[in-house]
Amino acid sequence: MCRKIISLISLSLLLCTAVYSQGKMELLPKKGNFTVALVLGDNDVTDIDPAVLPNYSVYDNFSNYYVSRLGADDNFSVKQPASITNMAGVSLNYFLSDKISLNLFGSYGYKSTPGEEAYSGVSPMSDSKGNVIEGSEIPAIQGSPETTNHKLYLSAGADYHFKFDQDVKALRNTDFYLGGRFNFMYERLEKNQISWLKDDKGDYSVNSEGGGVATAEAIGFGGALVGGVDYYFTQSLFIGLEVNVFNFMYQHTEIVKMPGVQGADQKTTFMNAMSYPRLKIGFKIF
Repeated sequence: MCRKIISLISLSLLLCTAVYSQGKMELLPKKGNFTVALVLGDNDVTDIDPAVLPNYSVYDNFSNYYVSRLGADDNFSVKQPASITNMAGVSLNYFLSDKISLNLFGSYGYKSTPGEEAYSGVSPMSDSKGNVIEGSEIPAIQGSPETTNHKLYLSAGADYHFKFDQDVKALRNTDFYLGGRFNFMYERLEKNQISWLKDDKGDYSVNSEGGGVATAEAIGFGGALVGGVDYYFTQSLFIGLEVNVFNFMYQHTEIVKMPGVQGADQKTTFMNAMSYPRLKIGFKIF
């Protein structure tokens, strides 16, 4: 993936060399222009650990469950450094004036894993002396849950673009900006256990009653101050770098491990600075 990105950037540089050589051509966007950019990196989004929901492995007439408890720390926010090999989303900018633009950014993810049925086995046989015959058993196979995961991230805001003397060669066609964002994130994880093994006095049988869908849902709101720079190689092509100067998020997560029971919830507030650098490869549409 990284090689593909490097190749794309190199090809873009080669294609725009002829236009760039024209010197003082005005390339920066102006009032009424619209840009779109592919954003590479990571966002400060939810990341629910599937282990917080149970696989309904039930035995002894539903008296015990193998479950994962809700942790006391923040299990639901990505804290890993950004990577340019990850597609974070798509960014849109509309310029109300030469210095003010409106920004809309978004990404959506969906993941689905089909469930697998449980299978009962055969207990090991014994010989005439009561000794277990090795290899005579057929092990039971535990079922796995059907899981689905939806993840949405949206941000909206405005940017102020700093204009410099275009006669300064080092700053020509370079767009520096500072902006504010309102961020919204949502994630929903579902587990639906198809069947599982039930312990019946030392032996296992397949059971598929009383499972249902377990859910984990996270909703977050916040704001960010972002800073960035875009460099225009042509009137249509630019490459940029953006970073969260300061970021604040409030998040509420609720987990319902069994249908019809009260959920366990958790509230998280987190802040970070100079975080989540993102690479942009963009185009000025009009």
